[in-house]
Amino acid sequence: MIKMRTQGYSLANICTYVSISRQAYHKQISKQDAKEQLYQEAEQFVITNRAVKSRAGLRCIYYKENLSTLLGINQFEQQMSALGYALKPYRSRFKTTDSRGQYYKFNNLISGLNLQKENHVIVGDITYYQNAGKLYYIFQFQDYYTMEIKGLIGSLTMEGINAEKCLRQVFNYNRQRKYNYKLILHTDRGTQYRSRKFQLMLRQAQIRPSHAGNCFENGLSERTNGILKNEYLTDYDIRSVNQLNSVLKKIKHQINEVWPSKTLGYKTPKQFAKWTREQKEAARPIRTVKIVK
Repeated sequence: MIKMRTQGYSLANICTYVSISRQAYHKQISKQDAKEQLYQEAEQFVITNRAVKSRAGLRCIYYKENLSTLLGINQFEQQMSALGYALKPYRSRFKTTDSRGQYYKFNNLISGLNLQKENHVIVGDITYYQNAGKLYYIFQFQDYYTMEIKGLIGSLTMEGINAEKCLRQVFNYNRQRKYNYKLILHTDRGTQYRSRKFQLMLRQAQIRPSHAGNCFENGLSERTNGILKNEYLTDYDIRSVNQLNSVLKKIKHQINEVWPSKTLGYKTPKQFAKWTREQKEAARPIRTVKIVK
């Protein structure tokens, strides 16, 4: 109808052509105007959030901003995608694991485990990050159940001392240094995690080590590596390892306390951890570690 009006047809002719009254015509125009206004408001939320995190997902923005009071999730995603806000996939690979040597190798202890509490399984990995001709390495440890990143550190090398520093961050985050063998630390078989110093730290903290036989047995860490680089670090121009660690500290806060996760029912990891502590264990949701065959 709007197109006909712009082509010079009179209002009376349009109403006769589509068999509606003038009142119905104006009501429909008002409804369309209201929709356009609604979509513009929704688009502004996307623009604002993407200014902070350029690869923020549409569904994540929807729940973070509580847009269910404005429009449905499917309608939001369809309209924003039509406006060009759908994210394009990313893909990259770089070897960061050296599993040579036979000392301190352990079995995979977490495959198929049902988890209902924090500090039952923590997974870790190392990934690379390149910018301005420099190569950096990022060490991270993440709680499998709450998805909180508890250790996150950048370095110019893959030396084992960085894995030790990252583990100390976990202790500080938890405000706990002894785990009575109830915590499993799952990593790949990189030499950083099989060093005598790192294994001594685990024994002193009474933590059980677990090793993945391949990258598929450490899927959550691999996924988190991609998120760190392709959803967060992509918004920064890192020029030094000090700057990298300053930014990683901000990213850790953003992941744990700002952005809701679909896996956690669109709670942030910190909110989910707090909520589960308030529930009896039997009432908590179960997260099962995927079995890889």
